[in-house]
Amino acid sequence: MVADSGRFRQLGAFRVVGYTPRRMTVLPIEFLRESFPELFARGVEVLESRASGGDERAQRILDDVKGVTGAASLQIDDGPPIVLSASSGVLSSGDAPGDGVPIKIVAALPGDAAALLLGEITKTGALEDDEVAIGAAQTASKRFEDALAGRPMTSFVTLRGVPDLGDVEVRVGFNVPEVPKEPGFTAELQFSDLEMVQRGELTVQELFLGGKLKMEGDYSLALQLSMQLLTNPL
Repeated sequence: MVADSGRFRQLGAFRVVGYTPRRMTVLPIEFLRESFPELFARGVEVLESRASGGDERAQRILDDVKGVTGAASLQIDDGPPIVLSASSGVLSSGDAPGDGVPIKIVAALPGDAAALLLGEITKTGALEDDEVAIGAAQTASKRFEDALAGRPMTSFVTLRGVPDLGDVEVRVGFNVPEVPKEPGFTAELQFSDLEMVQRGELTVQELFLGGKLKMEGDYSLALQLSMQLLTNPL
């Protein structure tokens, strides 16, 4: 499971007929347990609807999402982890992975940063956007799993200059049993640059190649994966 950063907004704009969005919580734990699986499911619905209408790219993304059988174990502050399990395009939450679903991602997230981010997203109404729902579904990517090929990768990612919070660090590991205490590599990014990417004023390629994403340690695998996925989008 991992987010695919391809430009999924190219898919178009029509929505699932008859869908009425439910107000989503901004409390991180409740969001992961309840709202995110719902958002994921809506993204799959949108992709299925578009694919049935002949959208070939939507079908490719749908196949990529449904090809994943894996779980992410996410820890908010010092609380017990919440496990999101994906299998055949269905995402469920719990305290442990589903039967036969291996944990492939572990991460530790600061609760205050997650709550602030969710609050800002909710204010804009973005969680009701079909493209955001598609992005949620794309957190499961068979293409990324195949590229990683079971190899372990660990990182501490720091977002600098977050309003009201300062610097925010996320610890993440792929194909490792627990949240890493020491990272294989570190990455730093200015919050203002991330906002530019979100607004479409800066591409992900420019972020990597322009030196705006500062990386230290053994990040050769991460760079290899990033370039492979960016140069061969779905």
